[in-house]
Amino acid sequence: MSDLQQQCSQVNTEQVLFGAVQHNLSDILPSASEVGYLWTSYLAESMSVCFLKYYVAKSKDPDIHAVLQRALDVSSQRIDTMENIFNSIHHPIPEAYGERDVDVNTKQLFAESFTIQYTRLMHKFILINYSKSLSASSRSDFRRYFSECLNTSQEVHQKATEVLLAKGLLEKFPSIVNPDRVDFVHNIDYLGSILGLGNQRPLNALEISHLVTLMENKQLLKTLNIGYAQVVKSEKVKRFLSQAKQIADKHLKKLGSYLEDEDLPQPIITSNLVTDSTESPHSDKLIMCHATVVLATIIAEYGLSLATTSRKDLAATFANLVTDILILAKDGAELMIESGWLEKVPQTANRKELMN
Repeated sequence: MSDLQQQCSQVNTEQVLFGAVQHNLSDILPSASEVGYLWTSYLAESMSVCFLKYYVAKSKDPDIHAVLQRALDVSSQRIDTMENIFNSIHHPIPEAYGERDVDVNTKQLFAESFTIQYTRLMHKFILINYSKSLSASSRSDFRRYFSECLNTSQEVHQKATEVLLAKGLLEKFPSIVNPDRVDFVHNIDYLGSILGLGNQRPLNALEISHLVTLMENKQLLKTLNIGYAQVVKSEKVKRFLSQAKQIADKHLKKLGSYLEDEDLPQPIITSNLVTDSTESPHSDKLIMCHATVVLATIIAEYGLSLATTSRKDLAATFANLVTDILILAKDGAELMIESGWLEKVPQTANRKELMN
C-alpha cells in the first residue's frame, strides 16, 4: 500500500487544527464539489485502467511499454485510494468500469505510437481536471489526493512527451518571428470583423496555439472513432461514432483553413494508426461512455480557446463549432440513457418529494 493510500485509509482519525480547536476529519462533511470531483475521477480512472490494460498487453516497444505501464500503475493506485476515501465518508462506490469491459486477448486495434500519443493527451486533460478538483477542495484528504494526482499525471505526461520526442512522433507547433519591440493595440481594427471581411490582422501566438491544439486533439480522437467504429456491436453506437468522425472532418477543415491562410503548417497525425481488426477490445458501453467524455473535453477546449481569442471571426467560428459538439453530446447522452449506461451523478435530496 502506498503512503497516500495509507494516509487516506486513516482519514477518520486524523486531527485537523483550526486555531486552538481540533476537529476529527470524520466530523467534517465533504462538500458537493469534493464528492462530485471524486465521483467523476473514479469513473475516469476506471475507464483509463481498461484502456491501459489493453495498451500494455499489446505494447512491444520497451520505451513506450514503460510509459504505458507507469500510467496503468498510477490509475490503479488512484482507484484504491478513492475507494478508501469513499468508504471513509460512507459513500457508495460507483459501478464505473472493470474487467467485464476489457478483453486483452483480442487482436491489436491501434498502432503502438497512437496508444502513447493518446495516453499523453488524456493526461493533459486529467491535469486540467485535477487542478480544478484541488482548487475546489478543503478537506485535507481530498486535497492530498488531488495534489498527488497532479504530480503523477505531470510525470506521465512528461515521460510520454520525452519518448515521443526521441522517436520523432511529437507534432511540433508552428513558430513565429520574434518581435523586435513591445507593442500595444491602438485601434479596434485589431479585433477584426466577425464575418471575416476586409483585411484581418495576422493570427497571434495564442490563436495559433488554440488552432493547432484543437486540430491535434481532434485528429487523435478521430482516429479513436475510426477504430472503434470497426469493432462495436451496436449499430446505434456505430452510427454515433460515424457521425462524430464526420463532424471532426468538418471541424478540421475549418480550423485548418485559418492556418492555411497564414501559410502556417497544419498538424498531421501519422496515418495507418488503425489496424484492420474487427475484434473489440472493449464493451460497447465503455466505448460509448468514453466517446461522450471526449466530447466534454472538446467543449472545454473550445471554451478555453474562446476566452483568449481576440479576432472576432475566429471566436465566432469556435462558438459555431461548439454548437455542433453540443448537439452531438445530447444525442450521445440520449443513447446512453436508452441503453441503461448512464450512471447518475450524486445529487442533493429532493426536498419537495420528501415533504410529500
